[in-house]
Amino acid sequence: MQLSSLIDPAFVQLGVVALDWRDAVRACCAPMVLAGAFEGAYVDDIISGAEEHGPYFVLTRGVAMPHGLPETGVNAPALGICRLEEPVDFGNDACDPVRYLLPFGSTDAEAHLDALAALVDLIGDSAFFATIDSACDPQPVLAYVRAAEKEREEA
Repeated sequence: MQLSSLIDPAFVQLGVVALDWRDAVRACCAPMVLAGAFEGAYVDDIISGAEEHGPYFVLTRGVAMPHGLPETGVNAPALGICRLEEPVDFGNDACDPVRYLLPFGSTDAEAHLDALAALVDLIGDSAFFATIDSACDPQPVLAYVRAAEKEREEA
């Protein structure tokens, strides 16, 4: 499955205001809940999981991929891209503060491994984040993801 097929333009949010990490998780997942891809219970699971186990979904400096267990409320696979107006701390000293959230939900644990591998490539690409930073609407971000997919296929 292509990474871009998981990202509806409505799932790309730029300049989101969040008071704390819980607020950031709720805000970045809100478009997927509105679209019916995630249930509110899935967002609650992400937050309670981080409260219980720490910020397991903070991947690298400034970047988090909030996700939970599929059975807690993922109706359709989805990926969001969210840039916070101001970064927030998640309680991970090595990676705080977080400015970029990539909320992810899959209907099962293995179905979207290819998409996740492509996402890992993007997370390691500073030009991806520069594109997010300079974007005023979702289109440049989505175009960058599609171009990266095409490069990955041709490699």
